[in-house]
Amino acid sequence: MTAPTLDIIVPVWNHPTEARACLVSILDCAETARLIIINNGCDRATELMLEEFSDHLGDRAIYMTMERNIGFVPAVNRALNRSDADWAIIVRPTGTLTAECYQQILEATAKEQAGIITPHCPSEHPLPARLLKSDCSCLETCEISFALLALSHAMRTSIGLFDEDMDGGTWCLQDYRHRADAHGFRTYLLPKVAALGEPITIFGSRERRRMMDEAAISTFRQRWGTQQQVALYLPKETDDHKLQETLELLHAAARHGHRLDLFLHRRQYMQALQNGAACLHSGITLHRLPLLTPLKNLARSMEKLKLQNPQLQPVCGLDGIPFPGYDNALPTTLLQQLAKP
Repeated sequence: MTAPTLDIIVPVWNHPTEARACLVSILDCAETARLIIINNGCDRATELMLEEFSDHLGDRAIYMTMERNIGFVPAVNRALNRSDADWAIIVRPTGTLTAECYQQILEATAKEQAGIITPHCPSEHPLPARLLKSDCSCLETCEISFALLALSHAMRTSIGLFDEDMDGGTWCLQDYRHRADAHGFRTYLLPKVAALGEPITIFGSRERRRMMDEAAISTFRQRWGTQQQVALYLPKETDDHKLQETLELLHAAARHGHRLDLFLHRRQYMQALQNGAACLHSGITLHRLPLLTPLKNLARSMEKLKLQNPQLQPVCGLDGIPFPGYDNALPTTLLQQLAKP
């Protein structure tokens, strides 16, 4: 298979020492990639460093200059408009790119319907213990960060660029990922490599940022609704077909941003692992019930989960399988609705 062409986008606003370290790390591990360097209204010292760096690279670099800082997301969008490679990788200038991360991104571009690829970002989206201990090298996710983000050209052609009217952070990213999902593109997480670096600076007063966040949340929910967290239980007599059918529904719902906890007895749990369920999606958590007093363990686990997230809702399984201890568990139709395109 032919390796994809890549552009690596680095939007820079001052901090020349960190920006130079970032650019050098890219050159050290991405020998064939082209750099798109954005001078986003930098001071003179940073501007001189970027010009020198770009001149040295010749045709391997595109250097773009903004007369003033237009914001991180608008700068990224302008660079994406210039990119014609198969994939564009956004790298925050306060971080670095490692050879291992770059190689894993290259490998993940061959994944089915890949549109977005991200290493995990410990400072923004810490990995749960189950993924830290697992053998998963690549799985789907809904959590992405501007620290390091790879976007396919095919997806960008289909869904466009980031919404510059949103918050420039979490909700802007979530909106983009939902648009990708709505067009059939998948978002993949690389849990074995990390994106490190300081977050971007958001300008404006605390009150202005609060208003921006509220407006972005409102816009997001108008477009995509509210993300749910639900829990399901399957009894020990559940057959493999019903287990697989349930996992497929959970996978579809997780792709829409919902979080799902599935409680299984030992045999079904081992069968689910054998089917690769632990590496389906970061929004799906499997819980193995013990052989002794499984329902007591289920009740204790649900209490802990509800303390962490009071919005957690128990849901009946397929065919109306009840959730032990919760007579008011929501009907199966909720799960089916969450899984709908």
